[in-house]
Amino acid sequence: MDFSWALTLPREQISTLLAGRLAGAMVMGLGLGPSAAGAMRSNVQVAGGYLVMHSHAPAFRVVLSVSGIRCLVDVTDQAFTYAGQYAKAARQAGEGGADHHVEQAIIHKQLAINADAVEVHHSQIDGILLRFQIPLLQSNPDPRTGA
Repeated sequence: MDFSWALTLPREQISTLLAGRLAGAMVMGLGLGPSAAGAMRSNVQVAGGYLVMHSHAPAFRVVLSVSGIRCLVDVTDQAFTYAGQYAKAARQAGEGGADHHVEQAIIHKQLAINADAVEVHHSQIDGILLRFQIPLLQSNPDPRTGA
């Protein structure tokens, strides 16, 4: 089965919770187990939270593209054109120096816990793109052994 799903929300913290829940529900709607849905929900919320903290765009977009047993996820503000005030704020913010690279490394590590092929692209002028793949057929651990 191949299909895509997209959601655009205001850049607010509550939106990240909604985006995560809806993405997890989409995975459950495919008839997949709670492990894949939980991984999807968690990563979309983490990626959305990063974007809310670091973006200057008024909204963010979550795009899920399912192909076979993998789901490619893009969480971005790149599709949005900044209004004058957002572009000005982005230029004034600058790159942030070493802290900026540390934050990128942290978000990359957080997303890589549940996902593969994690990419973090961050440019104050061009926007933010967080991309990762969630394997949809994740094994459910045996509750007796945890493995």
